[in-house]
Amino acid sequence: MKSWLRFFGLSFFSDKIAKEARNRGVLNCVLGFVLALVFTFCGVLAANCVPFYTHYKNASGFKDFIYGFADEIALTLKDGRISSQGIIDTFTNEEDAAKYGKNGYNLVIDTRASTALDDFEAYCLSKDGKEEISYGQYLGLTDEEKSGYDCKIRYTDRELKLTGELVAGYESYLKASGDEDVVKQLAQLTEDRANLSAEEYDRRVYTLYVSTYYKGLITDYERAGNVPLLRSYYYRNYIYGGKNEKCLYVFDDVLFGFFETDGGIAVTFYGSFDKMSDGILTADGADGFVKDAFASSLSLSASVYLMNIFRFIPFIAAIPLILALIAKFGFILLKDDKYKKYTTCLKIEFSYLAVGALISALVMFICGFFISSGILNNLPLIMLAAVMLVRTAVLLVGAYMQGKRNKSVKTSEGGTEDNEQKDGITGE
Repeated sequence: MKSWLRFFGLSFFSDKIAKEARNRGVLNCVLGFVLALVFTFCGVLAANCVPFYTHYKNASGFKDFIYGFADEIALTLKDGRISSQGIIDTFTNEEDAAKYGKNGYNLVIDTRASTALDDFEAYCLSKDGKEEISYGQYLGLTDEEKSGYDCKIRYTDRELKLTGELVAGYESYLKASGDEDVVKQLAQLTEDRANLSAEEYDRRVYTLYVSTYYKGLITDYERAGNVPLLRSYYYRNYIYGGKNEKCLYVFDDVLFGFFETDGGIAVTFYGSFDKMSDGILTADGADGFVKDAFASSLSLSASVYLMNIFRFIPFIAAIPLILALIAKFGFILLKDDKYKKYTTCLKIEFSYLAVGALISALVMFICGFFISSGILNNLPLIMLAAVMLVRTAVLLVGAYMQGKRNKSVKTSEGGTEDNEQKDGITGE
């Protein structure tokens, strides 16, 4: 056990110990790979979460911006949900911008329910982008004419309220659709109506109408493939649409922040309210509000980073596979028959993997205090590959130097033998 611990823990730091991998089992490779995943995950999580509090402390412009609107806007937190008296958007509303915009920061507050429906607009654009027609006009075209258009939807900031009149219209359309499956689904909904709330029934009818009338168009926009949501208006047109620098978005259940520290480091953060105490936001409690919202989302953030690590698995596995090939060719060039087998090189590379991942994780954690999160999250694989490549280079350079020393010793021993033979002949 002691010998194994010495090998597994110190092979990264010693060529002699690392070369023992030649006689070690494959399970060491598996363990090294698993630990590499664990260390990489911990490094990513720590680098993204721990430095946040330092960054926020050193973001005087962002904090001043928050203090400026905290007392002006009645944000009330209750049962994990934020509510406000109205909608604020400094991007599009000049009055809001004059009142709440500060230090170059923008503010969006929309606490309508995350499930609120968007009153979207469907349209079709010609292939050359010169002509736009409504979806209704598109449906009236021939199949050949339709091929010249791409159908899209345009989100709005308007909420769609499902009134009785609207739902009745959707029901009429579905009944007259001529699609037997759709008619059956509507009949089933009608049968189950007694067990559904009025709101749930209306929403299911609307969902069936959207999937029938727009024929798969919505699935290109909404992940769940159901109906366009009001929240998606902000995601698509703002957060993912380029308005993600120096701003704060507050929704009923989450917030997104993009700020810059006094040192110029760009920071992106996500927060939730489900683990926060009820209360009203004030300037005095603004710092605690932001920090608590960030802390409340850590479990979700950990889940997201864990999913990303699973996506890294083939890439992390590829690093020792490629470096083992490099090491093999290196040993071939050095004419080292003992370690030139690919399987031997592979076991040596995997013996480096756990400690290499630990070192790269520590470096990444330190970098979290000095570089933006956008750059930071692109580094895990690059850092691990760099550490492993350097270690492989040290292995090959060490093998080269050892080969030179061995050759020098052999030459020296050969020279001594020749001199002894010459001396013997002369003596004779």
